[in-house]
Amino acid sequence: MILLLALAIVFLSSCSKKLVTSNNDSINRVELEINEIDFEYLSIKSKIKFQEASSSKNATALIRLKKDSIIWFNLSGTLGVQGVRGVLTLDSVMIINRVDKEYRLLDYAELSEEFNFKIDYFIIQSMVLGEMPKRAQEDETITRRDDGYIIHQKFGDIYIDNYISNSNNKVTEVNILETSTKNSMTLMYGDFKEVNNQIFPFSSFVSLIHYNEFGELETKVDIKHSKVEISNNDLNFPFTIPKKYARK
Repeated sequence: MILLLALAIVFLSSCSKKLVTSNNDSINRVELEINEIDFEYLSIKSKIKFQEASSSKNATALIRLKKDSIIWFNLSGTLGVQGVRGVLTLDSVMIINRVDKEYRLLDYAELSEEFNFKIDYFIIQSMVLGEMPKRAQEDETITRRDDGYIIHQKFGDIYIDNYISNSNNKVTEVNILETSTKNSMTLMYGDFKEVNNQIFPFSSFVSLIHYNEFGELETKVDIKHSKVEISNNDLNFPFTIPKKYARK
């Protein structure tokens, strides 16, 4: 399931709700001028490196998105990622492995259980876009910094810190901590370039630290985009599961 983290890069939160800074000064989300990607369809070509405890894999990824609706990807490269295609919708994840002739079908509760970390469609979409993973909340706080802001959010036992840069008004880092398990995820974005008059991060790094009976495990995904296209024209999301494929 590490392949899902390859879709890496944190989501729309362009609300105008009032937020409160750490010194109790009122500040509006509009004042922060966070640059978010405005699109209907998006296509990306990337080079991806996966790393776990004792293994490393490289892949080329083709990724297509329909905003807040569907993410399609196709991976090719070393054994273990070759011939892998997947589709993520708001409620399900489907992946086929054409080399081993098998497929997986699961919901986000099952996916979260595998990683022992709460994952949903929008967190994965946010990884692709390099934006905040959660919408604005009334009880958010903001810490001012010389180089920007940190927007602090809390959702149950999950704490999120979103770092916003003054230089381009983009998210440069997101830290997510689940206090009940001490599992954490760090997302870092860089190499910002202009695409259709919008700023997009062409590199991203994902680190997921989670715990099981063997102790602490870290999954790392390093992504470099070679091509990003924004379009209002329909994209195809070809995906079928052959009848002879076995469910894993």
